[in-house]
Amino acid sequence: MLINKVRFDGQTFLLAPDQDVDALKTAIVTAVREGSDFVDFATVGHGTISLLVTSSLPVRFQVIERTEEQLQLLEAEPPPFDEDAWIEHGF
Repeated sequence: MLINKVRFDGQTFLLAPDQDVDALKTAIVTAVREGSDFVDFATVGHGTISLLVTSSLPVRFQVIERTEEQLQLLEAEPPPFDEDAWIEHGF
């Protein structure tokens, strides 16, 4: 299963399968162009996140492949947001 992963300034999130990635990218660009704004997005294991996006906030999108079992584990026991925790969990 292909999953969208986004990293904001060292914090990593797996996007919920029903999250519209193109709409999220557009919302991020709009927030940057307007100076800053909160952008909401749905995640696996952490619910909906509301993040203040500014022009100095690095953002990276990545598509990864994970099994359904791995996603269920992340939903039940999500790791912390920092990048090191995701690496330790193999994501």
